[in-house]
Amino acid sequence: MKRYIFVRQLIRDRGVRLTAQRELVLRRALAHLHFTAEQLVEDVRRVDPSVARASVYRALALLHELGVVEKHDFHYGAPNYEVTEGKAHHDHLMCTQCGEIIEFQEPRVERLQAEIVKRYGYQLLSHTHKLYGLCPACQRTQKPHSAKPPALHVTEMVS
Repeated sequence: MKRYIFVRQLIRDRGVRLTAQRELVLRRALAHLHFTAEQLVEDVRRVDPSVARASVYRALALLHELGVVEKHDFHYGAPNYEVTEGKAHHDHLMCTQCGEIIEFQEPRVERLQAEIVKRYGYQLLSHTHKLYGLCPACQRTQKPHSAKPPALHVTEMVS
């Protein structure tokens, strides 16, 4: 609830009017760690079946434009979103077989990254690290790597 209030106020402070539909999209987005636009549409429509798919997509695009929602291309299936406003920086480890996503923080990676940025004289504006592989459960199944996009699910959250 605190995060919802924080993000809602941040949006209002940026001069954006929060309609009832936008508020519903925001509340449902905050209920998930990672989601696709279609998963969000389904979730919003479970609460209010009268909300049009286009309204959800427009609200999601607005949240992305405002920097509240981050869009991830995990190279497997549809783009994935997460509400990152008010959430600590983290990176992602993804199983390409089952779709498990683990959010992690690693200070050593952050230090190495800072050294690289300094070495090349860059001013870092943003970054993402996405590591792809097979989780322990999928390694045990000995299945060949699937070309089919995995169903995404998150098992850990960084706060």
